[in-house]
Amino acid sequence: MKKARQRHGTRKTQALAVTSAGKKARYVWLNVLPDDLWLKVRRGVTIWEALKDTDVEVEGRCGGLGKCGKCKVKVISAIGPPTEEERELLDEEELQQGIRLACRTVVDKDLTLYAGGKKPDPEYFQILKSGHQPVYHFEPHVEKRVLQLVPDTLEDGLSDFGRIKVALGAEHHDLTAGLQCLKALPRSLKRAGDRGTAVLFGKRLLAWQDWEEVNRQFGIVFDLGTSTLVGKLVNLQDGREHAVVSLVNSQIRYGTDVISRIKYVRGNTRRLKALNGILLKDLNRIVRRLLEVGGLKPEDIFLVVAAGNTTIQHFFLGLPPSGIAEAPFSPVTTDGLTLRASDAGLKIHPEALLFVMPTRSSYIGGDLISVILASGAAEQEEEIVLGMDFGTNGEIFLGNGRRLLTCSAAAGPALEGATISQGMIARQGAIETVRLNKKKGLRYGIIGNIAPKGICGSGLVDLAAVLLDQGIIDPEGLILPDGNEAPASLRKRVVQRGEVHAFEVAPAKKTHHGNPILLTQKDVRELQLAKGAVSAGVRILMKELGVELRDISRVYLAGALGNYVDPRSAMRIGLIPSVEEEIVTSLGNAASTGATMALLSRWYWDFACEIAQTVENVDLFSRLDFNEVFVEEMDFPRNAPGA
Repeated sequence: MKKARQRHGTRKTQALAVTSAGKKARYVWLNVLPDDLWLKVRRGVTIWEALKDTDVEVEGRCGGLGKCGKCKVKVISAIGPPTEEERELLDEEELQQGIRLACRTVVDKDLTLYAGGKKPDPEYFQILKSGHQPVYHFEPHVEKRVLQLVPDTLEDGLSDFGRIKVALGAEHHDLTAGLQCLKALPRSLKRAGDRGTAVLFGKRLLAWQDWEEVNRQFGIVFDLGTSTLVGKLVNLQDGREHAVVSLVNSQIRYGTDVISRIKYVRGNTRRLKALNGILLKDLNRIVRRLLEVGGLKPEDIFLVVAAGNTTIQHFFLGLPPSGIAEAPFSPVTTDGLTLRASDAGLKIHPEALLFVMPTRSSYIGGDLISVILASGAAEQEEEIVLGMDFGTNGEIFLGNGRRLLTCSAAAGPALEGATISQGMIARQGAIETVRLNKKKGLRYGIIGNIAPKGICGSGLVDLAAVLLDQGIIDPEGLILPDGNEAPASLRKRVVQRGEVHAFEVAPAKKTHHGNPILLTQKDVRELQLAKGAVSAGVRILMKELGVELRDISRVYLAGALGNYVDPRSAMRIGLIPSVEEEIVTSLGNAASTGATMALLSRWYWDFACEIAQTVENVDLFSRLDFNEVFVEEMDFPRNAPGA
């Protein structure tokens, strides 16, 4: 019998359901199979609440709000009737088998359930780490300079710090230093001697090192995604990436979207501190791995740049994010910040600097400012550029250096698979591409080349495009049982589900879990809502800027979905405008690229701050014409691009 990490102690004897006084015990036992884990939990909590602070992996995308239907567990003990949410999100066969939602099932007695193992096998997550690389203009924030100090004599009476100022020359008479630097200075001078390397940030001394370390100049870039985190170790002298490490953001168990996480921490400083700690733990894991690969020590890193959406940047800094989700939708700050990395909790050199990218508003974050920087749109005057960043939310920009508009389209997490019945993020077992072969029928590509477990965003877009072309889905989004244009091999995959139909993507015998993978009618509606919001956002920006589709010279796609999605499929379902395919370019992880530009150049950092101040943010929900356009864009295009 194994014991999970928990706050309520360990099992000593079999728990009694009733105390000697005849009252119900405050705590009951939760036995989690297959690893035979015993958890002593407070009576009345949900299974999700009981497991969220343990090592037991339970999938979930809504932060325990009962909306996503992903936190399925099999209750083996006798269990009461399902809740209303469970009846809506689970099918009748699942309910009869004892399948319940962890976030809706209350533990009011000893329960035994099956919820997977304590330590799941490592999985490969297809996280976008790189992409388009612009030409960098180097203008380093941190400078290393080899100096020969004047001899330390009794006559001159110079302090250790004063000797460094003298060696730097008259222009550095006003040099400053932080307390940590001064504390380390005697030891550093003793070790390095009179000839050493001064590490400078403008007129501030960060450290004194051995002279041989003058060329040891590295920085770290963080792409703070809602679902994924990416860290890059960058050579500050030539801009080369020495290592890239990625992780799934551990905050995801508190909700796939930022709104769920904001609701979780609202008014609760302990929860805010917990989510801040979870994020920092992930980031410091990335730092340790980057340093291992680069053969470096924490003290070798003097500069970090972080970019993410406004909410995640708030979580990173421990700032209350509640104002982002409620009128008047005011974040704590939108400024680009420069602070000590140690103050934010990063375990690198104690005097290292952290730059946090500027944001424009609650929903136009540092990640989109970084994408704009990487695209070069703000640096040119003639071409009209459309940029679309497909993350957990849909962020869009349109224009050029003369006038640049932005908006955030509330696409929700459907494009990452979160609100799709058998959707998943792009990890091992996810169907990522779908094609129709005239001879072999429906073919799909799977991440990891194993039996499929579900379908991710790029696979969903491909599948919808194929079914639209074949008449299985009509322009209004209805799954048809007898698509006249479709081959028999596709028509037979259409199955009845209640009063509507679903499409069988993969039969039970070919899946990893032994259940069929279906595209339901509700899934199609979720996709329509997502793509409708994005395409309506594009139309509103075009109307505001006064341009037509033919005026757009370039279309840039950013983010994980933007990199992996087939532009033809995206145009077929109306997710991106129907333009000439050759003007559509993937920027890859452009948020990371833009942050790297800010890392390597003071000019680009200043320019990013200028962009954040000058872009015009269009609030879609305050516009009277948005709902009308949104409804029009819900339908799929009737014809394929160019038809």
